[in-house]
Amino acid sequence: MSALVRAELARVRARTVVWGTALVLVVAALGFVVAAWDDTRPPTEQQVAEAQVAFDAALADHERHHDEQVARCEEVEGDVPADEDGTSCEELFAAPVLEAFLPYRPALAETFARRLQPMTWVLVVGLLVMGVSLVSADLASGAMSTWLTFAPRRGRVLLSRLVAALAAAVPVAVLALGTAALGIVAVLAWNGALGTDRADAAQELASITWRALATGLWATTLGLGLAFALRHAAAVAGVVVWWVAAVESALPTIFPQARGVTLGTNLGAWVEGVGYWLTEECAPDAAGVETCTTVEHVVTQAQGGLVLLGVALVALGLGALAFRLRDIG
Repeated sequence: MSALVRAELARVRARTVVWGTALVLVVAALGFVVAAWDDTRPPTEQQVAEAQVAFDAALADHERHHDEQVARCEEVEGDVPADEDGTSCEELFAAPVLEAFLPYRPALAETFARRLQPMTWVLVVGLLVMGVSLVSADLASGAMSTWLTFAPRRGRVLLSRLVAALAAAVPVAVLALGTAALGIVAVLAWNGALGTDRADAAQELASITWRALATGLWATTLGLGLAFALRHAAAVAGVVVWWVAAVESALPTIFPQARGVTLGTNLGAWVEGVGYWLTEECAPDAAGVETCTTVEHVVTQAQGGLVLLGVALVALGLGALAFRLRDIG
């Protein structure tokens, strides 16, 4: 088995689709880096001048009305709390600061959440395509038939191909995520927007990275299973398009309760830590008039992960069954 895995790893390493996927994902990662640079670039001279004018006006208004506003607030404080968080009247009407009038620039942790986390969705598409291609190309060209003359036990061939595909997916995903993460840190340092929340940023980076890697391995397994089951990449693409149109889009429109079991909802819950979907429930009130309320449903990350695991196992099982029964020659 180990010799078979080494042979599969050598074959996978020589495949153009692996290097092509890595290149495309790195280019996509650089796009998120550019977006992070745009989010955090320093304000222009015109923006600073406009902010200074607005700040001067707000400061003048504060100096004119501050005492009156605080006194009025303190008069009613006994009956109505100044703020639900316990903020005092003096804090509520504190003097304005210039930073409040400048364009908002997120710090490192928030930028990771806004620009690195979406990279997970790009990984899903890229590694799904790579997983499909690593199998469908050999089945379509007849190379798999030749390969089976040297390794006739199809179960071992499938397992070794899966191990090799996952082994190739890890460095590809790490390269793309590393490019995006290092690029984001570099552009924020260049823009002077790193902030002081380094511990939060490190925690956010670790959380996003391991979830993205797990999702990428899931997409590779799914693509490989679908390719073994359907043989041709075009057939896999057709099934994916049909699934998105029929199950992910049309079904929740007809039956809103079905949105909780769609792949998109559960994948989103896994990637983002939690997912939400809404339904509208209508019922007659005491006067007999029908009223509708919006109900929020929560999908936990564990639930999303279990659904993804089940989908991958089903696809892999169907692929194994088809590969075992099909006449490859």
